[in-house]
Amino acid sequence: MEILKDIPLAPYTTLKLGGCASYFVICRSELEILESLRFAKERNIPHWILGGGSNTIVSDQGYLGLVIKIEIKGIECLSETESEMVVQVGAGEIWDSFVTYSLEQGLSGLECLSGIPGCVGASPIQNIGAYGQDVSETIDQVRFVNQFESLVEVTNSECNFSYRNSRFKSGDWNKNVVTRVTFRLSKKIPVQIKYPEVEKQWKMVATKESSRTEELFALRKLILGLRKTKSMVLDESDPNTKSVGSFFTNPILSSELTDAFLSRVSQLGLTPPQIYKENEETFKIPAAWLIESAGFHKGMNRNGVGISSAHSLALININGRTQDLLNLADEIKSSVLKQFNIKLSMEPVILC
Repeated sequence: MEILKDIPLAPYTTLKLGGCASYFVICRSELEILESLRFAKERNIPHWILGGGSNTIVSDQGYLGLVIKIEIKGIECLSETESEMVVQVGAGEIWDSFVTYSLEQGLSGLECLSGIPGCVGASPIQNIGAYGQDVSETIDQVRFVNQFESLVEVTNSECNFSYRNSRFKSGDWNKNVVTRVTFRLSKKIPVQIKYPEVEKQWKMVATKESSRTEELFALRKLILGLRKTKSMVLDESDPNTKSVGSFFTNPILSSELTDAFLSRVSQLGLTPPQIYKENEETFKIPAAWLIESAGFHKGMNRNGVGISSAHSLALININGRTQDLLNLADEIKSSVLKQFNIKLSMEPVILC
């Protein structure tokens, strides 16, 4: 383990923005993480945990502390029955590579999460999800170093999962360092389509003759295709790639607030968006619709930053600065709040 000084952080993020870290270290084991935390503690400097950098916005000033990049590898089968497999995965494994591994084993539960950038360690923190699947549905346990530098394992129910959130993201989440995640994946549960856009296309490609593995990979191919049309698959040749994916989460409203929103939409003479029912009391409003209806369109750009030409939820870096990107985000949030009385929440975290 080597602790480096004054290291540019832009190359370690998908946005390719931001300044330098005062100190930077790559940790490939739990022991190295503990050593790095002690290094920061002895010097009375803050630390920041970095995985794949796909959900991190680095300030132009960089970070006056220690950035710890997690690269703990390994995929291990802990137990297996006729119906399921329990797999423990290092936090530094590439998420999409692990998804591919699970499908090769004929395991379901992660197929709709294909193509999401980043590392496995971030999956429980953000409770990543896409196209009707959330990772919280398959996580069995999470192992992490807590704020007292002790190794702890918690069960799914102890993770306090909610929409794009968990105990690891709430509060001072950076004090907990995820090292390994254990998944419980099914060998038997058939492919389940919960997202209308996916269901529509799946009907055209699904065949009864396919084996389980073939079916899972067919769905993966469909998901990757959908993500690619929205520039949500990392591709250096795509000018929309320099982003953090979805910049804002879809607002969850109560029945009362949803009715007020629809009344406002009618008052403005707009065609209402498709609203997704979360449960009996709450509804999910598409943030992309809110952004476009507030006057921000795909492909717009200013000061070297802009909105993806493929998806209005993705803010992109063209050749700008972090502050330019945050200014655009603030402008979007203010306009949506003024127009619809809905507060958008950012999905990525800011390192400053």
